[in-house]
Amino acid sequence: MTSAAPAKKPYRKAPPEHRELRLEIPGSRLEQEEPLTDAERMKLLQEENEELRRRLASATRRTEALERELEIGQDCLELELGQSREELDKFKDKFRRLQN
Repeated sequence: MTSAAPAKKPYRKAPPEHRELRLEIPGSRLEQEEPLTDAERMKLLQEENEELRRRLASATRRTEALERELEIGQDCLELELGQSREELDKFKDKFRRLQN
């Protein structure tokens, strides 16, 4: 008896712009024998803060670019809709004249 299960699609990696960015903590501090000093902890937090700021700025730029693209798309669609309405009005006029 053969199963009727559909064949699985091969896995493909997402393009880099769709991949999740993950922060890597250098040298996993949890495994170290010596506890972190306040200065080291502060430096790590500052580095993490800087990385988060860079990621936020990048996400903000992408969002703004997408917003601009959406606005341009909406403008084009509104223009096309206006042209289609004008064309429809012309066809309606022609149809009325033909009926008369």
